[in-house]
Order: sequence, then structure tokens, then C-alpha cells
Amino acid sequence: MTSTDTDLELKYLAKRFTEDRQILSRRVLEAMGYPKGPNWDRSLPISRTSRPSNAEPETAGDSASPYSRLNLKARQIRLLELNPGKNPDDMSLYFRCIELSDCTQYTALSYTWGDEKATRNVSVGGGGTIKIRENLWSFLRLQSSIISKPAFFWIDAICINQSNVHERNHQVNMMKHIYANAFKVYIWLGLEADNSDLAMDFIATKGTQGLRRRGPGFQAIWPRHVGKALKDLCERAYWRRMWIIQEIVHANNITVWCGGAKSFRWQVFESLYLTLKTLEETSWFAHHPHAIRVLIDIFRDWQCTDIRDKVFALVSMASHETAIVPDYSKSALDVYRAVQERHDGEKHEFYNMLSQILAIPQRDLTFETDL
Repeated sequence: MTSTDTDLELKYLAKRFTEDRQILSRRVLEAMGYPKGPNWDRSLPISRTSRPSNAEPETAGDSASPYSRLNLKARQIRLLELNPGKNPDDMSLYFRCIELSDCTQYTALSYTWGDEKATRNVSVGGGGTIKIRENLWSFLRLQSSIISKPAFFWIDAICINQSNVHERNHQVNMMKHIYANAFKVYIWLGLEADNSDLAMDFIATKGTQGLRRRGPGFQAIWPRHVGKALKDLCERAYWRRMWIIQEIVHANNITVWCGGAKSFRWQVFESLYLTLKTLEETSWFAHHPHAIRVLIDIFRDWQCTDIRDKVFALVSMASHETAIVPDYSKSALDVYRAVQERHDGEKHEFYNMLSQILAIPQRDLTFETDL
């Protein structure tokens, strides 16, 4: 491999991460540091006979529903208990409703939901079935093949009753606390493809050894096929998710998974590509009440299944005074107006960016000067 080829490969990777990930790191991740919450080492009681709480079913008289009613005033969350079987397909699943302050030994999952047409029905202990997408099934099957005792997960797609708007509003508003209090956060990139095992092994074993200083830049010391595998891994749909912002920012202990039991710690990934450093300052956004303007500008092109999630994800990191409470009963236009009220006096450019995120036609927009 010639030095010219090496430089071209490096420049391609550098451009990719400089344009996207470094913006994220410098303006968001570097700006916020989250210490581990109190009592982080307490374990959630494990019991094969302890099943979902005796709360009323979410849908009265519907024996097919596995969801018990959450006590929203008590800040409860619903955890998925995964019990491994003799083989990965024999796993058993149960829901448990627990107050957030009483459970810290759980793993929160950060992933893409995947193809909505590729689903399967899965039985949940205590009665009923849930429909999950293949990407999540692949993750659960992988974990079932690895663990030797019950493990607890918080997974937004199934631990939140998506058909209950009140519960969904409440749980989305708690998400930053759910990820901050998680004992671990797993990033799931999906099944093996495009030499992802090669990329995962390289990152896990070599980390920052893959780059070495040469003047103001870096010199790559990996062959071209490894560089392509790394590029493909970093172009997966996961990295275009909107919720990745708060899920990574608020997490304490992150592991990246992809393919068949391939994993590495997030710190290794940071060192290799993002060159991040977490500042001890934890209240940067609190002292910059209009920081959401920067966030909107950075992340307006990122993807969400529900366009309202783009704004809800962003405001979770804004200051308390300018944040809005997620409410999925509101239309995109109502969400726009709620943000507008909290950011009174902003210029037209700010509202134009916001309208682009929410896909609101210009004719429906109103500005302070128009009133």
C-alpha cells in the first residue's frame, strides 16, 4: 500500500468523522459530563419466580396484553427480564415494573428499531405477546447465548407501551435519567455485514494503536481493506439516529456490540475516531439557555422514526427554563409552537430550522413580528 493510498484513505475517514462526529463531540459531549449516580453498585434483585407486578393490565380485560400499568407518579419504569435457555431461541422474557430509584443494575439499549415490516411475535411471561422487529430479536438472541443468569434490560420499543400516549410521554421525559442510571448501556449496531467483524476486532484489539502522530496530522497503519471495513461500520444507520445524542451523553458505561459477540468499550472508539474528552463542567447547557439553537443546527438532518422525537431529543439537553415536556398527543405544529413560546424573541432563522426538522410548511409558521 503506497503512502498516497494511505493518505487518501485517511483523508476519507477524517472527512467523515470531522464533519459529523467531531461536531457532536465538541459541541455536545465535551460540553457535558455526567457522574455516576448514587448507589450505582446496587443489584436489582434477581428472582425467577418474581414476575410482573400485580398492577392492573394496561387494557382491562385484554388477556393478550403483557403490559401492567406503570405508577407514573412513583417514576416507575418497566424492565425486560431475559432468562437464557439451553439454546438462544429458548429464552424466556418477563416484564417487571420497578421504581427508577430502586433499580440500577440494568442495561439500557441504544439501537435502531429497523425494518417495521420484519417483525415476529414473542411471548412474555405472565400472559400475552409482544411484536418485536428482527434487529431487536437478533440482539436478544445474542445476549441469550452469552449470559448464564437472568439479565435486565431497558429497551424503549418494548419497555414503553407505545400504544399508551400518557405512558409514552412520561417515559420519554425520563429517558435521560434512565440512561444516566443504567449500570451499563449497550450500543447495538446489528448483525455482521461488510466485514464488520474485522472492523470490530481491529477497534477492540488495537484502538488508538491504529493511528500514530506525524506532525499536525496522523498516519494510518492499517491496510486498505481494514479502512473500508471501518468506514462501512461507521456508516451504519445507527449513527444517523437522533436519540443517540442523549443516550450517549447521559450514559456512564458504554459497550458497542455488532455481529456475533463482537464488542468493545466506547472509550476505545472515542480514542480512535472521536478524540473526545469529557469536561468536569456538568452545567454548560444550564448557563447557555439558547444552546438548543446550536443543537438544532447540528442535528436537523439526523433521523427519527417520529419527527417530533427530533425536538424531544434535543430539548432533553436544553436548560430547564427552555425545555418542553414531551407530549405525543400534540401535532408537529403544536410542538413547534411550544418551542416557540419557550424561545420568545428568536430570529426567523431559528424558527425556519425548527420547521425544517418538523416538516412544517412555511405557510403554517408564525413569528413574533407577525403577531
